[in-house]
Amino acid sequence: MPDNAPMRSRQLTYFLAVVEHGGFGRAAAALQVAQPTLSQSVKALERELGAELFHRATYGVVLTAAGKALLGPARQLARDVNAVRRSVGRFDTVVLDLIAAAPLGVYPGAALVGSFCRAHPEIMIQLDRPDTDDQLAATVRDGASELGLSYLPIQRLGLVEVELGHHELMLATPPGWDRPTGTDRPGAPVTLPDLAGMDLIGPPRGCAPRDVVEAGLRAGGVRTRLAMELGQRDTILELVAAGVGATVLTDASRPAAEQRGIELHPFDPPLRVPFGLVHRPGSLSEAAASFIDHARPA
Repeated sequence: MPDNAPMRSRQLTYFLAVVEHGGFGRAAAALQVAQPTLSQSVKALERELGAELFHRATYGVVLTAAGKALLGPARQLARDVNAVRRSVGRFDTVVLDLIAAAPLGVYPGAALVGSFCRAHPEIMIQLDRPDTDDQLAATVRDGASELGLSYLPIQRLGLVEVELGHHELMLATPPGWDRPTGTDRPGAPVTLPDLAGMDLIGPPRGCAPRDVVEAGLRAGGVRTRLAMELGQRDTILELVAAGVGATVLTDASRPAAEQRGIELHPFDPPLRVPFGLVHRPGSLSEAAASFIDHARPA
């Protein structure tokens, strides 16, 4: 940013660079400014706000509570400034903040991002991943990410939803495990009552696939046992393959499950979870509006 830019705008630019590059040294190198200059600017911002924005650690920095609160408004201001610059003919690199729930970040997220970036090389997408669907909604609501790729319906009221498609849920069981009652072959359909008494590995509460299955189990009076709960979905697959328990996953995870020899059973009747893009009400940046148009089914 030019030296004659308003101090507040430059401070926020430096703050965002430290967040996105994970440290003062890397941020200074990316912005091509001296590290003491960047550090002093961030310290001045902290003095003005009366709060520390970063915990300085040996291997980088971590946002404080005040830093996390500032992140959304700072990114929104950066989007607004960028829109003003483009309106007067200054074509700086445009950054679109997108947060995507697993496994949506892989399917359809990877293909969407790839085709969009090929069509819009002037736009760089910064992709983030939440631990839960609730965290995704909060990140979009607070403005830290302009768009979210999420399962629907979103639990946070007030966000706009753009449905794109759905994922089908499947029961994943360890190789050679006793198959659910009533099935006689790998891949045979199962019903929710077939899960009675089964040891299940699940993602944290607040993840849409788990919520859909648990609602169905409660409605049918079916009792299972939660053998383990964790957020790393790749690790869940490894645990299923090792025989710790079964899990419910989406058809997007089929290739990764089959590589591990995991047996997959569709539900009868099918269980489907819609997904789409979510954003705050009001005007969107040109980049976000273009991404939504690109992602909509033809």
